[in-house]
Amino acid sequence: MFSLETERLLIRPWVDPDDRAAFIALASDPEIMRYVHRGEPYTPAEVDEWFARQARQLREHDVCMGAMIEKATGKLIGLAGTQPLGTTGDLEIGWWLARDVWGRGYATEAGGAAMRHVLETLGRERAVAIIDPPNEASKRVAARLGMHFVKRTTGVELGHRKPEIVVDYFVRERDG
Repeated sequence: MFSLETERLLIRPWVDPDDRAAFIALASDPEIMRYVHRGEPYTPAEVDEWFARQARQLREHDVCMGAMIEKATGKLIGLAGTQPLGTTGDLEIGWWLARDVWGRGYATEAGGAAMRHVLETLGRERAVAIIDPPNEASKRVAARLGMHFVKRTTGVELGHRKPEIVVDYFVRERDG
């Protein structure tokens, strides 16, 4: 089953009974959601759909945007992982972090683990990330991961479930 581990983090499926409440807390913080969901909290229906999508992706592809656990505290501090990107055939990596852990390098650590999973464990030719154009912090993470900007694109072009989105598309090719 999907699981990623780094020196400081464990990224796992959403299996703990407290996970839903922790996710809702993340998805209700306007600063966390600023570049994820138009800055708006998820509605109860969107939370249900999100958990159903993660369970489906885990079942069908053995990947998900999993719960990010800080090993030192056991606390759920965000989410990270990988998921299919629309109808592109690519696997997208991504991350969200609780505000109290911003600036500690966790996004780069988690994103790197997700990228290695896509490129090395799954043997894919490339890993991609889609980032809201004003999200400079995530663009810096992508750069630290060796990803490069390819284009600005839309959800329509990606076959994304949200056709209205406009995102910057970053790619990292597998070495050799």
